[in-house]
Amino acid sequence: MTEIQIEFDVPAQMRDGTVLRADVHRPVGTGLWPVLLMRLPYGKQTPLLAVAFDPLAAARRGFMVVIQDTRGRFASEGEWEPWTYEESDGYDTVRWAAALPGSNGSVGMLGASYFGNTQWMAALSKPPELKAIAPMVTWSDPNDGLWTRGGAIELGTNVTWSLLHGADTLMRRHRTDPAALVAGLGGLVRDVDGLAGGGYAELPAGRFPAFARHDLPELGYERSLICPQPPYIRMITWWPQVAESAAVYTSSFVW
Repeated sequence: MTEIQIEFDVPAQMRDGTVLRADVHRPVGTGLWPVLLMRLPYGKQTPLLAVAFDPLAAARRGFMVVIQDTRGRFASEGEWEPWTYEESDGYDTVRWAAALPGSNGSVGMLGASYFGNTQWMAALSKPPELKAIAPMVTWSDPNDGLWTRGGAIELGTNVTWSLLHGADTLMRRHRTDPAALVAGLGGLVRDVDGLAGGGYAELPAGRFPAFARHDLPELGYERSLICPQPPYIRMITWWPQVAESAAVYTSSFVW
């Protein structure tokens, strides 16, 4: 059986000086090995990762596996703001991973959900070492089922996802104040538990009240409404095939 070497919390400095940290799994030996990279906000050591991918099995088969906490999550520095930094951080991380000792300079990315989308974002920036991506169960258009669906806010995804990921934000914010941490996490749990009983209908809708109460970043819909967008006119012909996407795309613009 091939021996595996694991380095924990290996630092990677981004272009603005922020340090992101990754666990690196290598076969023992001189290499060189291709790199499999995952960038996720769920915790690079989460047990849920093993459901979709086994880094040890991949390393035994001759891959170097790099699993990184995204900006502002768990071991990585910076502020957590979903999507905002994934293109630039993805580019910088691919280039960093390709230069790690033992790497043969070729990087592939994989993962599901949010860390499926971190692959799309990295690919947009075109780092030369990125040879392939394999996104699973993720969105190519956030206005088609992630932020909105048919023009309506997708509260079922936005609210639940944002609140559940608020736990790490609160733990980082109150790490030196145990009383504030207990109070913050208790309030967050109450808000999550209250969603099914009417919490989704809480007003005002422009800034969801639970996000404001805990000062949490949301998935991205609210920020998308304040980004400057030019007026446009879109013409379509084959109505049944494009009607829904046209309506959803139009709904993302503020006139």
